[in-house]
Amino acid sequence: MNSASSPTPALTDAPPPLPVGVAYDPLARFRRKIGENARYWRHLLESTPAQEEAGAVDQEFANLYKAVEQALAEPSAWEAGLDLAGALWPVVSGRGFWLEWAEVLGRAQTAARRLVRPAIEAQILDQRGELARFLGDAPQALDLQSQALALFRRLGDDESTGRVLNHLSQAHMTLGEYTAAQACCQEAATIFEATGNQAELAQTHLRWGLICAELTRWDEALGHHRTAEQIFVALEEVGGQAMALNNQGHVLRLREDFPGAIDAFERAMAMHGMARDEINEARSRVNLGIVYDSLGDPRRALALHREVEPLFRRLGDRPSLARVLNNQGVFLRDLGQPDAAAEAFGQAVTLHLQNGNNTYAVMTLLTLAQMRINLGDIESARGSLGEAEGLLAVLPHAPKREMERLREMMRMVKGEDRQE
Repeated sequence: MNSASSPTPALTDAPPPLPVGVAYDPLARFRRKIGENARYWRHLLESTPAQEEAGAVDQEFANLYKAVEQALAEPSAWEAGLDLAGALWPVVSGRGFWLEWAEVLGRAQTAARRLVRPAIEAQILDQRGELARFLGDAPQALDLQSQALALFRRLGDDESTGRVLNHLSQAHMTLGEYTAAQACCQEAATIFEATGNQAELAQTHLRWGLICAELTRWDEALGHHRTAEQIFVALEEVGGQAMALNNQGHVLRLREDFPGAIDAFERAMAMHGMARDEINEARSRVNLGIVYDSLGDPRRALALHREVEPLFRRLGDRPSLARVLNNQGVFLRDLGQPDAAAEAFGQAVTLHLQNGNNTYAVMTLLTLAQMRINLGDIESARGSLGEAEGLLAVLPHAPKREMERLREMMRMVKGEDRQE
């Protein structure tokens, strides 16, 4: 391939001499390549259209993960590694790559601290807190995000302070600390009203609405979600409007306004489709299925869940797939198919455990145990209850509702012992 005017160097040719006093570093080229690789992937993400980004990350996650991992292991590439990790967070957090990314964030925090980048370290603490909450460890989320909040307050970064307060509100809500949760939303709203950040203000109202729904304050919950929707309409943010409609459907379902819930979920699905967001469109479809089950139509609910199952399997979205399988177990149980229901519940438990989400695994196991008790299969029920008990024992903050369900069912199977 070389022309006559450009001869191939002889194998005996020596490399150019180094400057006097400079030691030869045979690994310098490889270290440089690590940083260049991370920057290449960062550029690729920037140039990928938003509607295609999630699919691209799914397809290339192994390569992206390796690029970040290598960059965070090489001090000269830390900056590039932190930049790539930050760019990947929105997709990673929404797709269920939680266990893998927890390790990445631990290394990223070390790099940020050693580079003395307190703002980046605070951002990573916040992200680690979000992962902890996703994985069922709300106390750890509270601890990590409280550290992030203190750092951002010290830096005087109001916008980031407001975002962390939004996230903290959900950790407090998960722990049943509703006064603290609402206080977080109130302060975040005050910050974003002052800074004029309407998009973040809308996110605050979405979270505030969820807290009000937990407290069965339906009108307040709907008010917050509708306020969020109005803001997103003004911003022409279709995806945000869809999320607000989905949340309204959730509240309407809880207050048993099923026609209103169906309308909200169907509108959310249409808007997610407009935004080419097939993932959230599928999640709204799951919610719609739950409404139909509440209306006594488990067959239609099952059909809607089975429509989206292949998508979540293809994407490897384990949290959403686990939820879908758990719900399918409920519908199959109600349709008189206990063996198929047990299979679906079992797959859901496996996925929850792979995600590190012991709390959700316990919830599914207890539902399975109740079905087995109702069928008179006490021995199998004991097995499910024993597994649930073991998982609850290692949770740092076991949910009270699930503990009470476990104790009640334990009493039921002991009662069966006395009858035998």
